Amino acid sequence: MKVRGISKLSRTFSWGDFHSNIKTVKLNLLIMGKVVDHGNGSLGVYFRHNSTGVGNVSVSLVPPVKEVEFDLERQSVVNPKDSKTFNCRVEYEKTERSKKVMLCNYDPSKKCDQEQTQSHVNWTCSKPFQVICVYVSFYSTDYRLVQKVCPDHRAQGPASPDHRSNARQAHDN
Repeated sequence: MKVRGISKLSRTFSWGDFHSNIKTVKLNLLIMGKVVDHGNGSLGVYFRHNSTGVGNVSVSLVPPVKEVEFDLERQSVVNPKDSKTFNCRVEYEKTERSKKVMLCNYDPSKKCDQEQTQSHVNWTCSKPFQVICVYVSFYSTDYRLVQKVCPDHRAQGPASPDHRSNARQAHDN
């Protein structure tokens, strides 16, 4: 995942942006997010994902101590609707899915199910809040990605590192 800082001039968008663009034979995935300090004692966490292919994506707010791990059974991700730990609430949530049968990219003589998914979720958090990390996990037949991004609200300038990021990814052949 790439994380880029925003200019100090824009207080509303002073925390880290993050995005990931993954393309494999069976999958196109774009994940984008933003942590926004509104300057009034509240912050917003915005997330959007688009994918073509078959897979599952999950995004959650987690504490910095949450380990980045592939093991589905060991993942104890905080449900976005239960983000009381961070004094956060889901402001908006929407998922749109469509399925169609197409020729497979990797073998045009075969037909493959193609699933197209778009999802959006916005959280609003108010003080007192702790350091909030965005935890994204994606699983498909040929790709796995687990990413945790922890914007550092103390770093406001473009020269300062504005995030701590841990990631694990694997491509299955």
